[in-house]
Amino acid sequence: MEFVMIVEPDEVGRKRLEAVFQTEKPSFSYQITGRPEEALDILEHQKTDVLVCETSLSVLSGREFFTMAKMISPDTVRVAMTSAEHVKDILSFLNECDIYKLIMKPCASFADFIEPVNAALEYHRLKKQAESDLEQANMNLFFSEKDFERIEERQKENVMLYKQAAEVVMTMLKQHLTIGQMDSVGEYMMEHYLRDLLGYYLETMIHENGNYLMGYNRLKNEFHHEDAGQSFHMIKKEDCEIPPEIFRKILFLLMILTKACRQILGKYAVSVTMETASEKFFVVRFSCDYSQNLDKNGQIIYTGENQECHKDIMDLTEKITDSIVYRTVSLEKENRYILNCAIERRNHRVDS
Repeated sequence: MEFVMIVEPDEVGRKRLEAVFQTEKPSFSYQITGRPEEALDILEHQKTDVLVCETSLSVLSGREFFTMAKMISPDTVRVAMTSAEHVKDILSFLNECDIYKLIMKPCASFADFIEPVNAALEYHRLKKQAESDLEQANMNLFFSEKDFERIEERQKENVMLYKQAAEVVMTMLKQHLTIGQMDSVGEYMMEHYLRDLLGYYLETMIHENGNYLMGYNRLKNEFHHEDAGQSFHMIKKEDCEIPPEIFRKILFLLMILTKACRQILGKYAVSVTMETASEKFFVVRFSCDYSQNLDKNGQIIYTGENQECHKDIMDLTEKITDSIVYRTVSLEKENRYILNCAIERRNHRVDS
């Protein structure tokens, strides 16, 4: 049976939904909660077809919640609930978080709530069927018995690579990270931030082919969202030819640095320049302009309320950066954080 997760922090609204569901007997199984952290935990451990959530939450912003939900369960269809006065607040992340439907509150009738949910369930069915049909068509057209044997062998190899990569990254994290005193939400955010780093490691250091243009497009797709005030640009000087194995390392570095900016700041303008420094080094110049994220007193506006989490993210990012590059120089200037990284042209250490 299909499963729908509903997050309604308002107690009155939650009880009204529970009462109506007891009478209407929907065709799907469901769970209603007022706590977004409980919903994310369920999403992680139980197959969920549709997720419905109010965007005005106490411990997380709507953007943070749906971003985590997309990361934990990308196949779950996401539906947002909000009132008219909060619509402007969520327009910036509707596309970013792949929100399929928007339910406007208050609902005049139960149909105003259940119809978007049923539409989301139908969309989920069609999407799964299309994926299944495409997979079957590809198998029929291209795969022989020997192909399956090769795929199975490659899968075994990938499992070994994943295990090795996980050991490398988790060892690195344990050596460099000390979690401060956080509440449960902060710990949860940090846990998923670490999983993101592991995912970046796998995707860039193992699966990435080291092609500059493909790497740039990947960074752009993930971190450039003009409607949300998030900008990412990168250029490579004409005489700078970076070997694939080195560019994979640089791509991993840029993923970590830019992810940290987005995790801590709501708005940013990241610019990256890569150039040849000498026969021994490349230089990656990373700059994050956070001037759009200042209050009227010139103080930085941080996302969320988990300051300990932000501090640990900054510390961890610095430690991982130091373990990847040969030498770094950082400074702050005119509401910009600038980091210059020296990357060795070879994979082994060069004596300085």
